[in-house]
Amino acid sequence: MEPMVEAIVEEARIRADSSAAWGQKTFQTLYLGGGTPSLLEGRQLKTLVDGVLDALNVGSSALQEVTLEANPEDIVPEKVGAWLEAGITRLSIGVQSFHNDTLHWMNRAHDGEQAKNGIRLAHEMGIRHITMDLIYGVPTDRLWEEDMAQALDLPIEHLSAYSLTVEPNTVLGTRVSKGHATKPCDERTVLEYQALCERMLTLGWDHYETSNWASPLPTGGHHHAMHNSAYWAGLPYLGLGPGAHGHHDEIRYANVSNNPRYLQALGKGLLLQEEEVLTPRDRYNESLMTGLRTARGIHPESLRTNWGKSPAEVDGMAWKKALEQGALIPSEEGRYRIPEPLWITGDQVSASLFWLDENATSCP
Repeated sequence: MEPMVEAIVEEARIRADSSAAWGQKTFQTLYLGGGTPSLLEGRQLKTLVDGVLDALNVGSSALQEVTLEANPEDIVPEKVGAWLEAGITRLSIGVQSFHNDTLHWMNRAHDGEQAKNGIRLAHEMGIRHITMDLIYGVPTDRLWEEDMAQALDLPIEHLSAYSLTVEPNTVLGTRVSKGHATKPCDERTVLEYQALCERMLTLGWDHYETSNWASPLPTGGHHHAMHNSAYWAGLPYLGLGPGAHGHHDEIRYANVSNNPRYLQALGKGLLLQEEEVLTPRDRYNESLMTGLRTARGIHPESLRTNWGKSPAEVDGMAWKKALEQGALIPSEEGRYRIPEPLWITGDQVSASLFWLDENATSCP
C-alpha cells in the first residue's frame, strides 16, 4: 500500500505540472474509491489526501465534499478518527444487505450487525454525511422490505441501490454458469426496484438519478452527492490510480489496469495510459445517456447547441415514438425525462436515441 500511495501522489504531480488542463482547474470534490481505500492505515490515507491536494495546489477548505468508500468491517474507532483527521466529510458504505445468508451468498466479509454498528459509530464520531449501497434482485430468501426498513432506520442521508448483475469471469458468474447459484429473476428485480421507489417517495426522498435517492434538507432541497452529480453533468474530472479514467474537454484517458505496471511506470516518472479524443457524436451520446438517468432529463436544444444535433434531428422517428409511447415526458424549461416507473429499463430508451455513425455498415 505504501508504494501505491506514493505513486498516486506522484501521478497527481505529473498531471498538474504537465497539463494546463489540470494545473489551472478549480477542484470542488475529492472521492476515494473504488477499490477499498478503507484498508489504508490512517497515516497512509492522510499522506495520500495531503499529497494529492498539495500537488494540485488545492486547499482542503476549498473542497465541498470529501468522500471515502468504506467496507463495514473497516469502520472501527481508530480508523474513523484517522478519516476525520485526513479531512473525510462523507462515507460511502457498501452494505448491500443486512441479511447474513445473503451477505454470505455474495461473499461479503461483514454481517448485518457490523454494518449497522459501523454506520452508527461513524455518525456518532462526527461523520454526518453517510451514503450506503443496497443490492436488489438477489435470488435468496432475503426480505427486501426488511432491508429497506433497516437501512432507513440508520443515520444516513443518501441511498444508492443497484440491480444484481451476473458478469462473466467473476466468482458469481462462474457459480451461476456451473449451476451452483441461481440466476437473478427479472420479475423480482423489477418488483423490488418499484417497491423502493414507492417507499422513498412516501418519505420525501428525492429520486434524482436512476440508482440514487437523497433525503430532504431541513432548509429545503436534498442531500445530493456532489461528486457523482458532476459525472452525470459531463463536467471534467481528474482520475488517479491504476484503472482510473479522467476527462477534460474532448480528451478522455484511462490508466493501465495493472498495479505492478502502474507502479513501475510512476517509479520512472511516466504515465502509462491510453487517450481517446471524443467527437461531438461521442459527447452527444454520453450527455443523452447520463442525462436520461437523472430526474432533470435532457434539454434537446442544449444538445444541439453543444454537440451539433438534437434528438429529433438525429432520428425523428425514434424521438416521436418515445414521446408517443410515454417513454419520454416533458419536464421543466424545455427538458424531457424518462418517467420513474420506466427508469429501470431507461438505458433502452437512451440507446434508441443514440446518434449512430453514418459511415458504419450493418452486418449481413
